[in-house]
Amino acid sequence: MNSAHLYYQLKSVIYIALIAVLASSCNRKPELFAYTGTVVNPDNEVVVGATIQIFESPEDWLTGHNVIATMNSDKAGYFESEKIFESGDYYIFVEKLDSSNWEIRKVEQGIYPKVSIPSDANKQYVVDFNNMSLMANTNWVLTNVHREYTKPGETAIEWQSIWSSVSYCKRDNYITFNKDLTMLISEGKSICSGRQQTVIADFVPPIIFGMNSCTNLPNTSQDVKEFEYSNWPEMKAKEGRMFLSCNQSIGQMYILYKATTGLMVLEVYSRR
Repeated sequence: MNSAHLYYQLKSVIYIALIAVLASSCNRKPELFAYTGTVVNPDNEVVVGATIQIFESPEDWLTGHNVIATMNSDKAGYFESEKIFESGDYYIFVEKLDSSNWEIRKVEQGIYPKVSIPSDANKQYVVDFNNMSLMANTNWVLTNVHREYTKPGETAIEWQSIWSSVSYCKRDNYITFNKDLTMLISEGKSICSGRQQTVIADFVPPIIFGMNSCTNLPNTSQDVKEFEYSNWPEMKAKEGRMFLSCNQSIGQMYILYKATTGLMVLEVYSRR
């Protein structure tokens, strides 16, 4: 066997070996990790039954879309996912009822709770009372409209439903609240003549929210908490005010404003 033939044989063997190595490298799946942690309150007491959601991007964290994993904390406040995460940075939202890891000042600065997997395994998360979890990534659909009414011979003001006279194009209106403190006011699928499809405004959730801080919705016995909004010119022109029910089981939001007739109108939105 001459040297040239031996050279080409060796070259072929090396070439085949290189292809095999490259193929093996390309087919190698990335290592996957589970994510674990615990949830406590500001007093370092475990929180049972908290919901933990993991997102891949800040945009998904803000909107609540494309959740990669959802977990719940157990009796020890512990949670653990399946081995589904590649190494990298993710975003986490932890909530239970009116407490969450949402921090208004950081969100205003565009800083969202980030987690690095696997290095942040067994991290402790503190959920604090802030009410953002009552509103973050929630949709509220219009379910009734009332107008102030006084019975003949009486002075007390009551609310009378005018839902039967509300245009069908208005009946599917809804409002969405996002974690970045924006709210989307939508006309729904049916757009009334001369109306915008959507208006993007801003809001501040009722941070202090206990029964002692609630007040009665005007002309009712319903306990509510008023919250602030901005960049909604139409509603500001109507001297509109926004309220959230203090009773979470009711799941209602209210908008009170002055109609062109001079009478007050109360719109009722229900969480869906």
